Amino acid sequence: MTAKWTDFVAGSVLTAAQLNDVLDNFQDIAIFNETQAQNTAGGASTGTTWTKRTLNTTLVNNLGATLTTSVIALVAGTYEVEAISPFLAGNSVNIRLRNTTDSTTAIQGSNNYLASAAIVGGYAELNGSFTITGTKNFELQYYVQTGRASNGLGVELNATGVSEIYSIIKIRRIA
Repeated sequence: MTAKWTDFVAGSVLTAAQLNDVLDNFQDIAIFNETQAQNTAGGASTGTTWTKRTLNTTLVNNLGATLTTSVIALVAGTYEVEAISPFLAGNSVNIRLRNTTDSTTAIQGSNNYLASAAIVGGYAELNGSFTITGTKNFELQYYVQTGRASNGLGVELNATGVSEIYSIIKIRRIA
């Protein structure tokens, strides 16, 4: 990020390297998700304990973040995060972004209630921001009131030629 918009002045021409640096300023994002093969459910949910959601696919990563065994490593900075995770019949559900390096919660999601007597699916989501001063590890974690075998973390679509997508997290560095 060596070039800035102030490098662009009326009547001057940016070099290709400067232009690329300016454009990179707008792409400080990483998007990770859980991708499974066609006709594969999201897995069993574990009730009444915070549990790591699977993240196994990098869609975009211009942050220099790393994704290893569903753990995201981020360098120092200020970040905005959006995440969403599907659930089936979990009663009350929630997700959080957990800083496992410091054993703190960076962002707590909003509660969602998916009914207790019927099998109802839905989502938990989170939005927020945080600042870290050094490299830290993060997990997207979920909590369900009632665990469910096989597909509590999402029901497969089974559309021909389409992967199953479950949790998605978008991280944007803002400073």
